[in-house]
Amino acid sequence: MLQEHHIFLSTTFASDQSSIEDVLAICKDHDITQVELGSNHCYEEAPGDIVGNYSFTFLVHNYYPPPEEQIVVNIASLDDAIRRQSISHIKNSIDFCRQIGAQLYTFHPGFLTDPRSANIDSSNYDFCFLDQDLHGTVYDESFALMCDALEEIVEFNKAQGVRIALETEGSVTRSGHLLMQQPKEYEELFKKFKAEDLGINLNIGHLGLAANAFGFPANCLVDLLADRVVAMELSHNDGVTDDHKPLVEGAWYWDIVADNRFSKVLKVLEFRNVSIETIIANISLCESYFQCSHTSCVRISR
Repeated sequence: MLQEHHIFLSTTFASDQSSIEDVLAICKDHDITQVELGSNHCYEEAPGDIVGNYSFTFLVHNYYPPPEEQIVVNIASLDDAIRRQSISHIKNSIDFCRQIGAQLYTFHPGFLTDPRSANIDSSNYDFCFLDQDLHGTVYDESFALMCDALEEIVEFNKAQGVRIALETEGSVTRSGHLLMQQPKEYEELFKKFKAEDLGINLNIGHLGLAANAFGFPANCLVDLLADRVVAMELSHNDGVTDDHKPLVEGAWYWDIVADNRFSKVLKVLEFRNVSIETIIANISLCESYFQCSHTSCVRISR
């Protein structure tokens, strides 16, 4: 059923700076073979050799494989060195995807300011920004720099042939520092890029945060993106912070996640610091929603 419903597990369920080799071994032990290589692992030499030991179907996300010297990927940075380093990292990740035969590489659109650190604490996975770094002209310049970077990445990928997608963003606490949260931003983006060159990774957790922060109906953005969505990253939050918790029965997002328009879209469970037993239960919850959606059945309450 996992394969039928295109469900993937992000390796971010493991602790920060964990070894990807250890996490893949856990997945293998529990017969989970559709995996997204996530963004919270330690640097390891020859990651392709490690991944090559597993007959899995892989996706790759943003910061994987991590560079030996840690960076924050920001393709919209006003700092030319940071932006160039970020673009280079994404190109390296695309090349890695080609080498391992990954089905998709997704990455972030960048930020209006450069984060000072990766996250606040273990219960909030927003980056840490300083409001003093914002100024009146930063948005237009950052958006233009992001588009320039995307043009370079798309052109580079033409020779690689990897399916790539841009992840949607959203924050309540740090909304002023992020790009690609509102419908109008995607309307502008779609004037510049074809669907076949750049897909969309619809992050459901971010969607709820963005809708709360800017006061628009979530379906307004979903309908705009629908034809370009190639993947969904799924997690639950409290509507204020990016908690990355397991999905909850009866939550607001199921009508979107199980929408037949997205029946063939890759669904990625992107949780943080949860047990493999909780993940397996969440996979079963997803499958029950997807199965009912496709057969018009009524779910039985647990």
